[in-house]
Amino acid sequence: MITKEKIENFIIGPHHFCKEEESLKYKFLLLNSMLIVTASLLFIASIIRFFASNFTISFIDMSVGIFITLLYISIRKKKDNFHLVTNLMIGGLFIFFTVLVLGVEEKLKLIWYANLIVASFLLKGQRFGFKSYLVVSATLITIYITPLFHLDMSIVDILLAITSYSAIAIFMSFSEAQQEKNISYIRKSTKEIIKVQNQLYEQARVDFVTKLPNLTALREDIKSLKNNLSILVLDIDQYDILTNEFGEEFMEKIHKQVAKIFNSLADKNVKVYHIFGSRFALLIDEPRYEQDLIIAQKINSIFDKLKLESDETYISINFLIAIVRESENALSNANLTLRDIKQGVKKQKVIVYKRDKKREEQQKINIYWAKRIQELIRDDKIVVYFQPIVDNDSKKIVKYECLVRAIDGEDIISPYFFISVAKSKGVLTKITKIVIDKSFHTFSNSNYDFSINITDQDLNENYLATYLKKKTEEYNIEPNRVYLEVLENINSEDSDYANEQFQELRRLGFKLSIDDFGAESSNLSRLLTIKADIIKIDGQFIKNIDTNIDSVRVVETIVSLAKKMKAKTVAEFVHNEDIYHIVKNLGVDFSQGYYFSEPLPQIEKDREVVEAL
Repeated sequence: MITKEKIENFIIGPHHFCKEEESLKYKFLLLNSMLIVTASLLFIASIIRFFASNFTISFIDMSVGIFITLLYISIRKKKDNFHLVTNLMIGGLFIFFTVLVLGVEEKLKLIWYANLIVASFLLKGQRFGFKSYLVVSATLITIYITPLFHLDMSIVDILLAITSYSAIAIFMSFSEAQQEKNISYIRKSTKEIIKVQNQLYEQARVDFVTKLPNLTALREDIKSLKNNLSILVLDIDQYDILTNEFGEEFMEKIHKQVAKIFNSLADKNVKVYHIFGSRFALLIDEPRYEQDLIIAQKINSIFDKLKLESDETYISINFLIAIVRESENALSNANLTLRDIKQGVKKQKVIVYKRDKKREEQQKINIYWAKRIQELIRDDKIVVYFQPIVDNDSKKIVKYECLVRAIDGEDIISPYFFISVAKSKGVLTKITKIVIDKSFHTFSNSNYDFSINITDQDLNENYLATYLKKKTEEYNIEPNRVYLEVLENINSEDSDYANEQFQELRRLGFKLSIDDFGAESSNLSRLLTIKADIIKIDGQFIKNIDTNIDSVRVVETIVSLAKKMKAKTVAEFVHNEDIYHIVKNLGVDFSQGYYFSEPLPQIEKDREVVEAL
């Protein structure tokens, strides 16, 4: 039994089309159907004309029929040939019909003239249907039967013309029906796609737990409101501690309760958002005078008295609140304000953001260095400067501290400007390796000891022991000449990974030094765990020791502690003779500072500092 599916399979060939390719399938049906019908008609016409002794036209019909059959076979064989065959067929037919109209005997012009019109319409991409067939057929019949033309048309030509245009009409009607079906499918599919897209769009703008609009929605709404707005960004205080104690599921139940309370506070011009975890936001459109502060005070008042309950457990929470009254960089400025509150820079729990020119200038600097630092690394513009460390008794240089610098054009740049950015960009360890390489190269031709600063990032990547051992072998430097200065941002008290590396480094023969001792409350615990060979006293206690008696007492205490720990001491920021004599009299072993020398791009071998004073 011949079915629609079998007919389609015959027309399309071995190709398979998924739902998303319905439009392409329709085009294959359209083109292949036309090729099959055209080739069949041409072969039939060729046979009829042959028996009617019209050999020239019969040969033309047969040739074109073979050509069209080859095109059809090409499409069935390979999908990619579709567009090429379409262009060849339409262009070829147009040229063929034109040649026939201009070149064959007069009586055939009328038969092929209609075909030329059809080809022209095909080139323009217009559709044909039953009405088009009626118009063309009526025109042809009128031309054929009108005696005014006195044309000697054979019955064979008339039958062929009628058959030809009937086939065209049937084909065009089929194509029109297919096109309508395809359009209907596309419309239906489009509606479903739009529906799914709308659902996904809404889901992407709503927090899964609280069902409040999320960060994405907040950003969109800020953009739409422009400047006449106020934003309260609220962060649950001590959220990490609460989460560790009670767990994520418990806190999610708390989030839902907070969302209900905030929704109850929302006014006509106030919209509530759950940005993420601990953070909520209230967006006020056209705020009334001090409306944001009033809401913030009301929230604090409610949560000061309220205990939230989950799983029969009651907890109290408080909020840190940042208020921003402008749309430009609103969320970024709110984050900065909340960070200041958490770090104790701001003492209040509710802060209205105000522009900080110094901070904005620093941000511009950071943006510049974020782009520049990798270029400097690539171009070998990260260099090492060396500052001598002097024995307080002999005033001779006993070692050097290796300090990183960057060459930016004609300027020598302090690490103050680029180190934090290098860390955020993930290239800090690259800089440490550059300092190690260049320092080892410099001191391979000298007997001085030298120190290199290491950071928490270097310890996190756990490469120091292997890398330093490799460099000592490469440059033939004894490990006990190398002091590794542990910077103040490394707290080893709870860091097993750091302590294990310190032990391995000491086992390999490297020395350890604690930098900026006294700058943080964690330093005593660091002293116990690191077991430093040298303690560098923080410069804030040295630079004004000649005028501040409290600094004298602190340094005395550190020196006494160091001696008991069998560690040597270094005074940083020694910038004049009075300070030098004070630290020497207090028992500090070594001094470092501009009184002796600024950091230099090279070392001066065996120079007695006293001669240069």
